[in-house]
Amino acid sequence: MPSSHSQFIWFFVVYFFLFLYLRMHQTNNARCVELLWRHVLSIFLLGVALSVSYSRPISEFFLVRDTSLIPNILWFEYTVTRAEARNRQRKLGTKLQ
Repeated sequence: MPSSHSQFIWFFVVYFFLFLYLRMHQTNNARCVELLWRHVLSIFLLGVALSVSYSRPISEFFLVRDTSLIPNILWFEYTVTRAEARNRQRKLGTKLQ
């Protein structure tokens, strides 16, 4: 699952790409410099997005902290579900008698 940083930066980059290339129409009389800055800005934003996406999972603290909680969460969900099923079974058993 990507981090919220990665999700936000990719949303921003895709939105900006669409804005640059679809919303800001290229006209026939556009100068080369005007066309060039769109491509340079797009490449720069793509590089920023890739660096944010690459740097998040490389951080050892990020991976260890997030993955070490998964077994605990699964165990909690399992025990709570079992307890709820037992309580429901007891309530149904007493109502039937």
